[in-house]
Amino acid sequence: MNRWKNYIIPAFYHIRHNLSFAIFYVLGTALAFVFIAIVLQLVYSIVGNEPPMVNADRIVQIGSSRDVRGKTVYIPAEEIEGLMKEIQGYESYAVNHSEFVDVFGEHTFVASSVNYVNVDYWNVFQFEFLEGRAFSQEEFENKQPVAVINKSMADILFKGESAVGKRIECQKVVYTITGVVRDVSVFTTGIPEKFWFSNKYNSFTPSGDHYYDICVLFPRNVSIITAKQGVARVLEDYYSRRGRKVEIVAEKLYTVKEDLVNDVGIQLLFYGVPIVLLILLIIPAINIMTLNVANSVKQSEEIAIRRAIGASCLELFFQIIVENLILVVIGVLLGLLLFFPMVHVIEEVCVNGVLEGTDVLITHIDYVVILGGILPMMFVFTLLTGGYSAYLAIKKNMAVVLKGGDR
Repeated sequence: MNRWKNYIIPAFYHIRHNLSFAIFYVLGTALAFVFIAIVLQLVYSIVGNEPPMVNADRIVQIGSSRDVRGKTVYIPAEEIEGLMKEIQGYESYAVNHSEFVDVFGEHTFVASSVNYVNVDYWNVFQFEFLEGRAFSQEEFENKQPVAVINKSMADILFKGESAVGKRIECQKVVYTITGVVRDVSVFTTGIPEKFWFSNKYNSFTPSGDHYYDICVLFPRNVSIITAKQGVARVLEDYYSRRGRKVEIVAEKLYTVKEDLVNDVGIQLLFYGVPIVLLILLIIPAINIMTLNVANSVKQSEEIAIRRAIGASCLELFFQIIVENLILVVIGVLLGLLLFFPMVHVIEEVCVNGVLEGTDVLITHIDYVVILGGILPMMFVFTLLTGGYSAYLAIKKNMAVVLKGGDR
């Protein structure tokens, strides 16, 4: 314990008497680590199973395909139910169809993407409901005009009032809102829609595309390869019976997780992200290290005296590293405090300012993931910024320094 006090007390003394250097060090560290935290969270949101994508690696997607002549083929909306009876072993399936329309509320209207979905959509995709609920099987079967909206749209259309039970109008149909869900990031979920309507009222306008995307959820005890092979056989047989020659390869049927990763790019995730993190570490580290070398010159006489009275090189190295570690820890904590403001600025300026929408950058913050990634990087950053200067300081000739020839 006394040994650590011998490291920490001199460290705070030097920090207090080199305040301008300490401030630069802390701010540089905070700026680096706030962006590192954002990158780590974005990557985890894509590859991890976070709401509403908790089942993303078990959901096989069925969309349009191409026959041997290169013509696009798809499952017509009215034939989906019959097709799903042929697929074996699945747990549930969702259908969704997106249109860009005007939606009218009590105070204003918005132009937005809306999603026409079946009732099982809410079992396949696990959205977080802030109030209310998903529309029920009874409401769906009785063709009641019901809807779910996200938080940002509820705030715009109802000015902060509770949206549950309120009505919105879309394409001359008046829907009753049953629930409000948390906003989700289109960048990490691939879901751009902010309204979800019962597909019983889907008129397929204005696009005219008379088909749905199908998402088939398989149980955890079913191999996803087996599931894909079964779906591929059913699809090939379906198109064959209709005189279409379509080669469906199981490997080309993607899960929702695989589709998200492919959209971002496998190369980017496996090579680009580490390079970005390395750049975020190295550039500020070089700037701080340069100043750190100059700052260590001021401590040369103190280090030489301590060596003269018996301190080992290892002890002196740790003394300098502890001082750097304290500054890094303060900088990292400041960076984490700046995390939410920085995310908000990026959303307002870079995302919504450019796209003119109400999208969010990150759906959910996982501090375990952020801290788990930042802690090892924090120690690496400490060695990068302080290791070289500490090495130079303790390797100087003690006699020369004490005579005043090397400061």
